[in-house]
Amino acid sequence: MIQTPKLMYNYRGVYDQDLTHEVAYFAGLFTGEYYRERSGKEAPFIMVGNDHRFSSNSIKHYLVQGLIEANCSILDVGCLPTSVVSYLIRKKADGGCVVTASHNPPEHNGIKCFDSNGGVLKPVSEEELIARVVDRVGRDARIPRKLITRNYAMIAPELMIEEYVKDLNEKIRLQSNLKVAVDCRLGTAYVIMPALLESFGCETRLIHDNLHPYFLKDDGTYLNPEPKEDNIPEICYFMEQERCDIGLIFDGDSDRNVIVDNRGHYVPDDIVLLLLALEYASPSKPVVATVDTSLMVERELTKRGYGMTKTPVGDPFVSAVLEHSDSTFGGVPNGHYIFPDFNLYSDGIYSAAVILRYVAKCKQNGRTLSEMLAELPRTYLSKSKYPFGRTRKEFTDKVAPRLQELFAKTTPDVDYLKTDDCVVVSQNDTVKLMVRYNRWDNNFNVQAESLNSREECDTHRDAIIKTIKEAIS
Repeated sequence: MIQTPKLMYNYRGVYDQDLTHEVAYFAGLFTGEYYRERSGKEAPFIMVGNDHRFSSNSIKHYLVQGLIEANCSILDVGCLPTSVVSYLIRKKADGGCVVTASHNPPEHNGIKCFDSNGGVLKPVSEEELIARVVDRVGRDARIPRKLITRNYAMIAPELMIEEYVKDLNEKIRLQSNLKVAVDCRLGTAYVIMPALLESFGCETRLIHDNLHPYFLKDDGTYLNPEPKEDNIPEICYFMEQERCDIGLIFDGDSDRNVIVDNRGHYVPDDIVLLLLALEYASPSKPVVATVDTSLMVERELTKRGYGMTKTPVGDPFVSAVLEHSDSTFGGVPNGHYIFPDFNLYSDGIYSAAVILRYVAKCKQNGRTLSEMLAELPRTYLSKSKYPFGRTRKEFTDKVAPRLQELFAKTTPDVDYLKTDDCVVVSQNDTVKLMVRYNRWDNNFNVQAESLNSREECDTHRDAIIKTIKEAIS
């Protein structure tokens, strides 16, 4: 009996269970047809890359087979960070795909598809294509199984790294030498960060500096490739011993990273977004950021003369606004940062370079990153997930009205944004409250922030969770 695959965004799913060879083939076939229509070319030039997961080359074979059946001409750039491939797509191709599941567990994989501008396909386009794939595989999963013999070429990934590093160096220069610790997390950061930091003249200390298809350390234990606060102890110890200026921790496909300051303290994503905006954005053009960005960050940008354009949550929404505006920087406070004059996709490599430039300027002026962070206004922010397990409609009909009623007691401006993820958000001068229904994991993302005290923040968070419990009981 044919099984209908259960796929998340970017075709993500468990390899050979949800993301099968059949799914990869039809994803290539239908996306290839999209590229032909989009480019107006009979044989669009498509760039394809992958991460180092055990299933990536197998999935890539069937993806490429489908693309070729759609009459696409393929350049296979091999194992590279996703943002490097997206940059090169923008520079050279009519579109492209990367086989990767980013930070997900090793049995998972996915396919990210990019337009010729280097940005991921718009959510509506991707969802239409995924729906076609799911429908076709559910009805008839038969595909041709044959060798690829036409319209296919390969190039050494090292040549692509060399080109990317050269182009990045034309945009970013450091004013002083830095000692930088990098946790590659057994992912694709390993194939580029040593070369980039050498080009910057940095003294580099690396950990987890090799590729492993299952993200297993030497002792056989699993290393979570998700860059988050829980995963900083190893690099903090390393930095303490080496007295580094900054630490960088990357996810599996290197489109995101986490920052650790010179004292070994985790720098929250909202603060990183603020620092990148101050370092890179133009005060005369608004910073583009998602609606879940910290109230403190919004207030600080306003105080320093920067405008701010808010989007729904998700880097594709930020990218879409940046594409059609003259803004110079945008981001999501989860490690996704976009610099449209270089790349319209979240680029963890480039954002690392920009933050290194900021730290180098601080060092030249006799300041450390931790000293600069200490001068920022204090905020108290709580972000957590709460399980839902219901439908989006139930959120809209039952939960959202109760949240609006709760938020109205605290803040006069309650904005119900009917976005892809369904958001209820409100704020005043010192408090910001938000709940987002995340349809991908069927949870609530709960966020409470107070510029006044931790107690006030926690009180609001507890009230939100209590309201959700009552609404779904």
